[in-house]
Parts: sequence; structure tokens; C-alpha cells
Amino acid sequence: MREIGTCEVLSEIDEEPLDRILALIPEDMEILGMPREGLVLMTCREGLGSRFHPGEVQAYTCRVSHRGVDGWGVVVGGDGRRALAAAALDAMARVQPLPSELPAMLGHLDAAREAMLAKRREEASLSLSTRVEFDLLADA
Repeated sequence: MREIGTCEVLSEIDEEPLDRILALIPEDMEILGMPREGLVLMTCREGLGSRFHPGEVQAYTCRVSHRGVDGWGVVVGGDGRRALAAAALDAMARVQPLPSELPAMLGHLDAAREAMLAKRREEASLSLSTRVEFDLLADA
């Protein structure tokens, strides 16, 4: 399976781990652009690798600053809190020295990522069990 990025995890994360991540955002983090809803152009890739744009999707964006480092978050769907978490993680990952809250935040994020991967593996195995093979020339 492909790797699941931070913003994808945050767009699907359950409320409880999201609340834990948000609770760890440092108080000195400055919100430069409050989370807001908008539209972004969706890009898809065909089987042969060509890209195309089927349309726009709803997304939330947010911009923060932590110790002089700007962070940006874009999350498809969801709500503004998810974009705030993405922006905070972006800024905190690039600040030196790393904030003490970052390992705990990443731990919650990694746990949510593993839960998503497990769910996707289970769904893939369930759909694989319904696979039908058509053999037109069975005994030829």
C-alpha cells in the first residue's frame, strides 16, 4: 500500500486523536490565517501516469507561525481544526530546536495512520475475496 501523508491522515482522523493533537499545540503559536473553507483543484493520475483535473473539491486552509517559522495546512473536506493541526505540525517540524510537544503529536498521528492502514488492508482483503476470474479457454 502507498504511504499515507499527514494531511490525508488529518482529513480522516477520528475526533479523539485530533483533540489530543490540538491540545498539544504550544500556546506561543500564532495563527496568521484562521482556518477557512475554500475550493482547490483536484489532480488525479490515470493508469498510464497522465494527470488530469476532474474538478474542484472542498478544502480547509490555515497558516500559522511558531518561533518565526511559518506553517501551512490544507486538508480536503473535514473542518478547520484539521487544517490548524496540519499547519501546526508543519511549522513545528521545521523549528530548531524541535518543540518538546512534537514527539507526542507525531505519536498520535502515527497511531491514526496505522489504524487507517489496517482498515484499508481489511477492506482490500474483503474486496479481494469477491474477485471473479473469467477463463474463456478453460481447457484449451
